[in-house]
This record gives sequence, C-alpha cells and structure tokens, in this order.
Amino acid sequence: MKSKLNHIATTLALTISFLLSFSTSFSQEEIAETEIENEISNDSIVEKPKTLREYQRSGDFYPYILLTEQDTLEWPLVYDLSLDFYDLKSFDVKNDIFTSVHSFTSYSEYPFEWIQPSNGEVWDMTHSDYYQHVLRESELRSIGEPAKQQYEIPSDSILFYSDKITKEARLIDSEFDHRWDLANYPFDTQKLLYEFTTTVDTSLVLLKPSKAFASTFEENMRNLKPGYTIVGIDHRSEYKEISTERINTAPEVMRPQVLQSLIFELKVKRGGLVLFFKIFTGGLLSFLISCLVFLIPLKDLDSRISLAVGGIFGAIGSSAFVYEVLPVVNVFTKADAINNLIIAMVVFNILVLLLQQSTFKRINVDGKYMYKSVESPYFKSLQDSRFAFFYSIFAFCVLLTAILLW
Repeated sequence: MKSKLNHIATTLALTISFLLSFSTSFSQEEIAETEIENEISNDSIVEKPKTLREYQRSGDFYPYILLTEQDTLEWPLVYDLSLDFYDLKSFDVKNDIFTSVHSFTSYSEYPFEWIQPSNGEVWDMTHSDYYQHVLRESELRSIGEPAKQQYEIPSDSILFYSDKITKEARLIDSEFDHRWDLANYPFDTQKLLYEFTTTVDTSLVLLKPSKAFASTFEENMRNLKPGYTIVGIDHRSEYKEISTERINTAPEVMRPQVLQSLIFELKVKRGGLVLFFKIFTGGLLSFLISCLVFLIPLKDLDSRISLAVGGIFGAIGSSAFVYEVLPVVNVFTKADAINNLIIAMVVFNILVLLLQQSTFKRINVDGKYMYKSVESPYFKSLQDSRFAFFYSIFAFCVLLTAILLW
C-alpha cells in the first residue's frame, strides 16, 4: 500500500513539473510574439519623409505661406507670354540702338483677385507683379497701362484657352540695345532680343511662350528700312543664380535663388543680293579688267601692264568703299573674304602675266628685232593666254561660290 502511495506521489510530482515548464514556455512565446507585434506597430507609425511640395506649402519654408489641401493654388504659377510686333525704327547697321513698337500679353489660370479658401485672404494676382519686361533706360520710352481681362461670360471664351481665365496686355514703344552679328554680311540675319525676367524664384513662377496664341509680326512695317525682312520669331530660356539671395526650401536645404529669363528672338534678314552687287561691282569689274590682259597680244606689253595696274588699284579702291559702308567690326566677315578674294585673283593674274612675258623675248637678228617664244618649265598650261583667261574666271567663280555658301 505504501509503495502504491509513493508511486502516485511521484507521478503527481512529475505531472506538476511538466505543467509548470509548459506554462513558462508558453508565456515566453506569448511575450516574444507581443514584442514582435509592438515592433511592427512602431514601424508602421514611423512618419514618411515629406515631399518638396509639402515643405513648400507648410509655411515653415520658402515662400513661408501656409497652404492647406483646401487651397487650390499650386506652385509654381505659370504665365504664358505672347508678343505682337508692329514696327521697328532706326534699325541700321551703323546704329547699336533701335526702337521697337510691340505689345505683350500674359495668360494665367488664376483670377486677378484670388480668395484663399482656408482663411478667406484675398491675393492680388496681377501678372506684372511676378515678372518684368527688360527695357532700356531712355527718355523716349513709352509704356502703356496694363489692359486686364478676365473670363466672366461664355462669349469671352474666344479670348482664352485651356484653363487660362485671365490675360494682361501692355503696349511698349521703347529703345533697345542690339549687338550686330556681321559674320555673314551682307547676307546676315540679325536676332533682336526681347527679355522677360521673373521677380521671384523659379519654384514660385515660371514663364512659357503661349502655344495657343503664338507671337506675331507685321510683314510690312512702316519704318523698317527697305532691304530688311522679318523671317520669324524664336524663343529660349536662360536661368541665373543670385548667389547673394539664399532660400530655405526644406530642412537643412539652402540654395541660391534662381531667376528665369524668357527671351524672344525677332529674326530680321537682310536682302543681300542687291547690296552685294552695289558694294562689290567695282571689285568685280577690276577683276574682269585684270583678266582682259590675257586677250592682248604678248608683244603689247605696255597695254598689258596698264590694264593689270588698273585692276589692282580698282580692287583696292573697291575694298576701301566696302569698309566705308561697313562699320569697323572685330570679326572676319564674308565681305572681308570677298574683298580679299578679288585682290588675290587680281594679283594672281598679274603673276600669270609676268610668267607669260618671261616666255616671250625680243631678239636682234641682222639689225632687225624679232620676237621669240621660249617655253618655261613651270606652269606650262598657264603660259597659254586663252587657257589662263578661262582658268582665272573659273577659279574665281568657284571660290566666290564657296564663300557665299560658307
């Protein structure tokens, strides 16, 4: 009996020990699972990094204006620009200043008075407060008052496009500086620059050329001198860092302010064909005179020399006339190349003349003077006057064509 009781006691002790160990193991697993769940929960509530847009609208960073999700305004403000050119005055190669009469129009998707939904504040959204037209300081400058118009009734739809609901136009009559590019003179095309610059950073305002209302120009301008033709309008953007103006766009992010310049290029082409014959006729005639020496018999040396000398002086005189018409520039132009070609070909003809004269000698035979041809071992083809005449003209035409196409 006693042995049975001992057996039962031992069995109970083992059972209790097993239960205690199982309970401890289960508790440890439960604690571990709880810790894992807590870690997952903590990870899930880690704040995601803000976007640049969120920093920009928080009010704590540039431009330091609080915008909520209720506010429909979005940075940057985009203004579409269109120019209309009416006249050009005093546009001449000897003048670095010209006068332009034109108007420019800007389009925006915001009304002139925008009410901020989150706080009821009224914003003045006048277009010209966010950009400016770069003009030359002059007493002759005339700037018209801005003409504003807002989309209010259905009939206004023809004046706007896409999501644009306001427009602001202004007439300009002002002087502008111009740097002449005469590398291709007299077949040059000048680019007249009209610049618009933002007054704040590009993160707030951007300028774009209007695609719906493209820039235009008058084909027959009253004061544009004959010989010039407007052939088109191009545009490009430039960006400039203002190192002295730094803005804080995000935590620990500081950068220089960046301004945009939208530049319109009015392309004016010179009708160079008439001008070419006007300023180079003397040079061309001088070259032709120098070619005529090959049509004079070799024995008439005096006549040949007279024509050759006349040709060289005519070429130099023509060159002086061109430089009188053309202002002094520090670039090598097509006009310079043509002048140099004329002088070089006249000199070439004189050298060929001397070569031919060296093959024609006068000798005394029994008291009588006779002429004898002696062939030179050099440039045998050019010793033939007929060949030299056509060769010189052909070479001149080829080189002149290459210069004009250059």
